Amino acid sequence: MQNKNFNIDKQLNGQLIAHLNHLQNKYSKILPIRADIHYAKDDELSTDIETTKNEITFFLWQAMQFELDIVGYAVVMEFNQNEHIHFHSIFYVNGQKRQKYYPIYAVLERLWHELTNGYLYDCQRNNYRINGLKMINHHDHEAFCSTCYMLSYLAKTEQKEPFKKRYSDCLFLSEVLPPSHRGKPRTLGVSKFLIPSSI
Repeated sequence: MQNKNFNIDKQLNGQLIAHLNHLQNKYSKILPIRADIHYAKDDELSTDIETTKNEITFFLWQAMQFELDIVGYAVVMEFNQNEHIHFHSIFYVNGQKRQKYYPIYAVLERLWHELTNGYLYDCQRNNYRINGLKMINHHDHEAFCSTCYMLSYLAKTEQKEPFKKRYSDCLFLSEVLPPSHRGKPRTLGVSKFLIPSSI
């Protein structure tokens, strides 16, 4: 399922969905949190790719160190009409431990502000036609597809001009360790129905 209002890069979209699949193979419940990450409007460094890469990398590292039960993230870098950099992000939270997104969002917002004086936009408050921010249970095909629809927005080619030779260069993905294989094995995962073996 893709957002047909934008041009979607197939490779980038495939990476995002495959990453979610790996997380789903490890965690039985995942709570997605979507936020747009911005610099302060007068920040002159917000046009420098290397500086912003370093800052977003450090921010993501910090987010994983805090006891927020974040198990993964997917972030893309984009440019607005003034060539200022911003990021679209999805953080994945262990749904067995957390059911509410806002306390986690508030910590992320504080971390980014302390690092850059920038701000986050809470996408959870938007009334999307397709809600890709619901808790994903392992066998919930509809919730998984809705999250894939949301991920396709991150894979759009618009506002990614510096990366048009290889759009995956604007992508920041967390590492997903293999499942521990403890507990009852899952025999029917939605990933088997959605992801081609070539990805």
